[in-house]
Amino acid sequence: DFSTQSHLAELFGFANICAYWDYSPARELTAMYFPLFEYSLVVYLVLDYANTKLSYKRGEIPTWFFKWSQIVAVLSIILSIGFRMIFVYVAYEDPGKHTAGFLGLQFALVLVAVQNTLYVVMTGHSYRFACFNLDTARTARIAWTYLILNMCITSVKLYGTIFIVKHGYGPDLYKQPSFIPGKATGQIIDAVWMLFNAVIPLIIASVRMNNETPLEIEISLPTPIYVGESSSGKSGEAAPLTSGSAASSYNA
Repeated sequence: DFSTQSHLAELFGFANICAYWDYSPARELTAMYFPLFEYSLVVYLVLDYANTKLSYKRGEIPTWFFKWSQIVAVLSIILSIGFRMIFVYVAYEDPGKHTAGFLGLQFALVLVAVQNTLYVVMTGHSYRFACFNLDTARTARIAWTYLILNMCITSVKLYGTIFIVKHGYGPDLYKQPSFIPGKATGQIIDAVWMLFNAVIPLIIASVRMNNETPLEIEISLPTPIYVGESSSGKSGEAAPLTSGSAASSYNA
């Protein structure tokens, strides 16, 4: 039975979504497409840093926060890439090392939550959400409330994950029955953590996307100079470019 007899139920007291891909061939198939999630997160981290740098150049954030953002960006990217180790170490053979990759992602997500909350508060943004108009003060209160609650559940989640990495099995707290019949305490912690780090961030991202000025990326190329080209235009029909080693060889 999946809910009571999987390796996760034996080690942690409950089975979470990871058990669906911990066994072959699901593990190998999942590992093939999972980079779409991992590196989408990395792309987001790079673009978020670029947006923060632009805000710094506009004078919207202080120097200390920009330096903090640089550190967070590097650490978050490294930790997000390390999440791939969950497919290198098999969960039922080495649960500690398998969970270490997930531990890194948890640290990365809480760093991103702190970074984004501080950015919204410091830049003084206001938002319109559904029928609500959130001024700067209300936005700041909601942001701080979200961050404090997220830090509380993340602290408990990190404690449990670090325990698993160190000992190879879940803490007793995870295995205790919860206030919901048939659910272990670890399941409730896992569900609340997912709410604050997977569901709510999607809602926040949607609100920010619909209210903030979008980041525009422009890809351009310098105008090429052709052999024999004058100020009036290019001579010949297919003259090669003058720059680069190929052009030097042609001119010789």
